[in-house]
Amino acid sequence: MKIILKANLNDNIVEFESNLGYGAATWENNKLPILNNSYNIELDIDDFFEWEKNITLEKRSESSIHLFDNKIFFSAKVISCEGNGVWVLSFGNDIVLIEASGTCEINKFICFFTIPDNVRLYPIEL
Repeated sequence: MKIILKANLNDNIVEFESNLGYGAATWENNKLPILNNSYNIELDIDDFFEWEKNITLEKRSESSIHLFDNKIFFSAKVISCEGNGVWVLSFGNDIVLIEASGTCEINKFICFFTIPDNVRLYPIEL
């Protein structure tokens, strides 16, 4: 995923913008990020999602990121479900894995949220 860093919030938390929206996450790199610079990143979401608690079906059929009230909301399409509770999601042009409980509906869009501390951005060289 390609992002542009917009602000350093505290310690390693940064705000970013992408073609999917706006969010905040932990910057996982020894080098300090440069604001308004573009980075290719891998996105890691380290949380457990439970139906009707922090994950629901999404009405819209598009991937997105939104930051609201110190929570980061994602919309993504479920493409497969592993037996151990790992869901494989299509998130724009990328693949993201999450851990979740409940009914997994393949080819449906879901909305889920967590806090920025649970989302990690790993810059990668392409």
